[in-house]
Amino acid sequence: MKHENIIFCFLLIFTFNLSSCRKVASDVDPPEFNQKLVINAFLSPDKTDNKIFISSNVKRFGELTGNFEPFGNASLYIYENSKEIQFDTVKKDHYGTGYDYYIKNFQFKEGQTYNLKVISDIGLEAEATCKIPLKRDFQITVDTTFRKTTDDHGFKISLLTAKISITDFPGEANYYRLLYLYETYHPAFPYKKHLSYKDAAESDIPGWAEYNPWENDRVSNDIGLNGKKFILRTIEFQPVYLDYASWLDPDSAFLRIYLLSTDKPYYDFHKSLENYSLGDTPFAEPSFVYSNVKGGLGIFASYTLDSLIFRLK
Repeated sequence: MKHENIIFCFLLIFTFNLSSCRKVASDVDPPEFNQKLVINAFLSPDKTDNKIFISSNVKRFGELTGNFEPFGNASLYIYENSKEIQFDTVKKDHYGTGYDYYIKNFQFKEGQTYNLKVISDIGLEAEATCKIPLKRDFQITVDTTFRKTTDDHGFKISLLTAKISITDFPGEANYYRLLYLYETYHPAFPYKKHLSYKDAAESDIPGWAEYNPWENDRVSNDIGLNGKKFILRTIEFQPVYLDYASWLDPDSAFLRIYLLSTDKPYYDFHKSLENYSLGDTPFAEPSFVYSNVKGGLGIFASYTLDSLIFRLK
């Protein structure tokens, strides 16, 4: 009987605490929502379809809609070395998350500084600046090695490794990102397995890390490598079985390499995506996504492009 009374008292106290928590929580006012424009753009003189993604931040408290807050009609102004440039835009909805503004009849130039200002008709403003890197000859080279071995089941296989090297341009800070396409061609039908350069080079929505089916996709810099040749990336391909021939074996294979020479904001933004965390443990300090947009959120960065096609087979 005594134990039953103790259990009853415990349940009563527990129920009272729960009801008290609900009452206190209902009296808490959510933080005031501060609406801001969100800008996302990666400019390049090597693209004919440069675009600027514009949206608004999303509410995290109060009545949630799950979508960005309407930001009205936006006007874009771009200045090249403080001189306003004239261009046309084509506005397209981006899967309900915002709008892509495609820039027409204007070609961005290497070495130039561009200032972007976005003003909406409901009083929101944001601006950002980027300087497009100069094109440099980084002397892309590919060193391949074949190694014959056996797999876990005793089948003979051939392993192909490609080491991609570049030579850093001396006397200036350089930032890099390397992407590649692995293309195979078959006698019966053309077939390609590849990572889309356009999709991987751009992260359309700030905070989203782009999907990459190959590992070790990282931005890098030339700290300690000024003017030196170094291996930027090593690619290990799927093994080829030597004991039998398959109709899936390609007739030829190519490695298409894309080297992005980026500005520092591009590097800082993608580096912050690698380190992004809101603190998974009580003792972990959160790491947030880099932004260089004044008065708003997002990234306004740039890069130039170099490429190389290397025949593997």
